[in-house]
Amino acid sequence: MKFFPILFLIAFAFAQEQKSDADKRAELLGTVNVSRVHSLDEVKGTYKSPRRAMFMSLIVPGSGQFYVGGQPRYIRGAFYLAEEIALITGLYYHSMYKYDKQVKKYQRFAKAHFDIGRYEEAMKGITVFEENRDAFQMNYGSERENYCKAIYGPSAIGSDSKCVDFRYSMDFYNIYNNGSFYDAPAFYRTIANENFVLGWEDTEFNTNAENAISEDEYAKLGESKNFNSYISMRKRATDLADRQAIFLGAIIVNHIVSAIDAALSAKAHNNSLYEEKLSFMDRLRLNNNFTAGENFRAETGIVYVF
Repeated sequence: MKFFPILFLIAFAFAQEQKSDADKRAELLGTVNVSRVHSLDEVKGTYKSPRRAMFMSLIVPGSGQFYVGGQPRYIRGAFYLAEEIALITGLYYHSMYKYDKQVKKYQRFAKAHFDIGRYEEAMKGITVFEENRDAFQMNYGSERENYCKAIYGPSAIGSDSKCVDFRYSMDFYNIYNNGSFYDAPAFYRTIANENFVLGWEDTEFNTNAENAISEDEYAKLGESKNFNSYISMRKRATDLADRQAIFLGAIIVNHIVSAIDAALSAKAHNNSLYEEKLSFMDRLRLNNNFTAGENFRAETGIVYVF
């Protein structure tokens, strides 16, 4: 029994020594504030799905950024959405509205200055003096089938078609013309060929063409300012139509870039939920391999043991 007081004194002295060492380490390290690491249950409702954010922005650019939240992401989301609206507006205005307007313009011009009867009569007049009609048909009738089909329909074409053959086309026109077209776009496309130049009201016939035709050679049948204007109008419409591919390509790129940015934003947001936010000095102390025991106090009141 006499040994118990001695053992008690030894244990007390050892505890005091340990406490003194702990106090010394506390004085050396100071207080280190460690932010609390939240669990999934604790952050339920704040976690943002990268997949959901990506698909949202893939459908509507900017919506994924709004879903993730945060001022920088709101700004980027607004930018992607504004860019989408601008591109769609440009697509409609240039490739649809202005294109349709230009198409109607050159169609009205053709109706006012191109006459089918004038063209048929002029071509038949040349054929009368042409001994080699097969060669003439081959040189100047390459678009005849498309031309006849556009005006009268599929029934007007064939190997024995009276419309396709220049010798009978005028008679065919007088019988079947009703002032309307079976396929108007195809008709306006066909008469853009220079072989139909004689149908324009201001055409000046090329007098050298008859000599060339008699020698079984191809020659331009005439010159027309109206025909040249018509070609320019159609080229303008084609240029407007080509812009459609540019706008569509830009819209697709905007969707993809916005989707990738939204997914990365969601991932960065989620990572920030679990990071331990340590000051520079805190990290420096920890990297020096100090054993701090219970001297690291969390801001939330939770004690972390390292």
